[in-house]
Amino acid sequence: MPVLIPGIADSLHIRLFAAGSLVLKNWWTETDHIRSMWRLCRADRSGAVLLYGDTRFPLPAKRLALVPPGLKFKTHLERPVKELFIHFEVVGWPVPAVRDIFPEPCTLAPDPLRDQIAEELRKEIESADQLGPALSCRVKSLVHRVLASLEDALPGEKARLLRHMANGQLSLLEVLRFIDGRLHESLDNARLADIAHASESCFIRRFRQAMGQTPAQYVQDRRVARAAELLVCTEQSIDEVAQRCGFANRYYFSRVFTERVGRPPVRYRNERPVVNNLFLESG
Repeated sequence: MPVLIPGIADSLHIRLFAAGSLVLKNWWTETDHIRSMWRLCRADRSGAVLLYGDTRFPLPAKRLALVPPGLKFKTHLERPVKELFIHFEVVGWPVPAVRDIFPEPCTLAPDPLRDQIAEELRKEIESADQLGPALSCRVKSLVHRVLASLEDALPGEKARLLRHMANGQLSLLEVLRFIDGRLHESLDNARLADIAHASESCFIRRFRQAMGQTPAQYVQDRRVARAAELLVCTEQSIDEVAQRCGFANRYYFSRVFTERVGRPPVRYRNERPVVNNLFLESG
């Protein structure tokens, strides 16, 4: 009987940002400013293009495409295109490390079962009125299948880097989940070190080695990402968003958000579209 040892799956904490099905129109031609998200999409026909550097990446018709986090891109629309999309994070996977392994968007090879699941999800999302637990699980199931396909297709050295990164996060997974669930609270190094069952100096060193940044930098990145979600997908006031994401006040929040995202919270919210069939995972 084969024996399986803990691996990448143990370090996967998939957090959905949004899932939906909509027709891309003129509002889609904008610069992307939230770079911590993975973007999985399936267009019903050609006509939508990502532009990054000197490269054009046309979203393929009726094929799953994946845009990794950390990619600065603009969008161009040649004609209206209907798209199934899933935006998600792998909590704890540092964007710079991910970019070394997945430097650019990719089109996934056809897979009858996975593609059938994607089509069934599209139909279910279009008829749903919320992203409930059951639908959330099915969406995450597709995400797991996509990530498995990516790992299978990686060449040896990049597969090794992926396992090294995942294993590094495994020891911090309890801390990362703690941070994600308590962004509104004070998250100083001493408190996080207690969760990690380590001295403060040892914890900070381990965290920097695994994540490529200090705990404080990581916490602030998570707060900005969560704030962006709330601005897009809720009607909470700027003060409420700032409080829920752990910022002392709306003025400090606005300064940090503008520095990180490139536009102030009010402008960011006003420039985002209001779409049907777009669901934010609660939590």
